[in-house]
Amino acid sequence: MLTKYLCMFFLGLMLLVISNLQAATIHVPDNYKTIQEAVKNASPRDTIIVHEGYYTENIIITKPLTIESTKGSDASIIHAAVQNEPVLKINNVNEVSISGFTVTGSQSAGIYLYNSHNGQLRGNKVVNNGSGIVLISSNNNTFVNNTANLNEQYGIYLELSNNNILEKNIVNSNKDKGIFLSSSSYNELINNNVNLNAWNGITLWSSHNNLLKDNNILRNRYGIVLSDSNNNILTNNSTWSNIYAILPIVLIYIGILLYLVQKHLLRFI
Repeated sequence: MLTKYLCMFFLGLMLLVISNLQAATIHVPDNYKTIQEAVKNASPRDTIIVHEGYYTENIIITKPLTIESTKGSDASIIHAAVQNEPVLKINNVNEVSISGFTVTGSQSAGIYLYNSHNGQLRGNKVVNNGSGIVLISSNNNTFVNNTANLNEQYGIYLELSNNNILEKNIVNSNKDKGIFLSSSSYNELINNNVNLNAWNGITLWSSHNNLLKDNNILRNRYGIVLSDSNNNILTNNSTWSNIYAILPIVLIYIGILLYLVQKHLLRFI
């Protein structure tokens, strides 16, 4: 019996070593000219290294891969070739990691996750899209140090997505809302900067048991908005709502100006 268990142990160990040896590193554009071509030809758990450049393409990822740039988001830019499709679509897959890209030019979404779990987005700039980062039915993902600015709708949008971590992201100047959680629970939003968005900074809609901690939510139309959302923990967030902070000051100056105009008109008369 002991011999049987030892054989099973060594067989499992050998399979693990073989699987690790099979993981390859692919370079773009050295091995493949486009990122999508590299993704298509990669095996699960391969790493794709993308060198600096401007890539015009839409990328669909359906296998666990690590895709990272060599010189960061300012040097590696992915622009949508088909504007009504996401630039990066992560579809029905676990453990995808994307880091160090500027993602732009989609009327749909910059990075779109559907039914995809345990992934990571780090150090990406997702700007000038319909929405920045979108999660649908995707759980246990981690987003750290991303920028989601200047999108037409949402900076970051979660729907039916639970147990995700959003930490140290910048979500500024989006034309609708900054971070929006819809029917999404047990998420952690920690130390994010959510500023200058046209409407709400952070919105929780039918979303429960989320943690909002140490976020800066400044100069949005409204700071944090909760609707039909229970048992959420909000601690040490900085909120300053633009319209209510600035408008009274503007009215004071208008009042002073009108007073001075009237005073000088009466003196003239």
